[in-house]
Amino acid sequence: MKLAASCLVAMIATICAQSVALADDWYDRYDVDHDHHWSYNEFRDANLSYWKLHRDEKRLKDAELRAEFDRMSAGHPEYVDVETVRTYHHW
Repeated sequence: MKLAASCLVAMIATICAQSVALADDWYDRYDVDHDHHWSYNEFRDANLSYWKLHRDEKRLKDAELRAEFDRMSAGHPEYVDVETVRTYHHW
């Protein structure tokens, strides 16, 4: 039983590490000015690209996307940081 539990913990840790790496890669790809913050335009471009890859997911209208950006950037208006992206999206 202890071996099974330790294998499960190792598997979860691996999945989490891969998720963080995917989020970081995605974030870096669209952080055009490399300031470690997504402006609204960078956020919008990342989402447009995401929707091209995941056509089955609901695409937000412009006003909805802006509202989502405003929600995610609460506490530091006008940008979204990588930590927020990591927790926002389920990779």
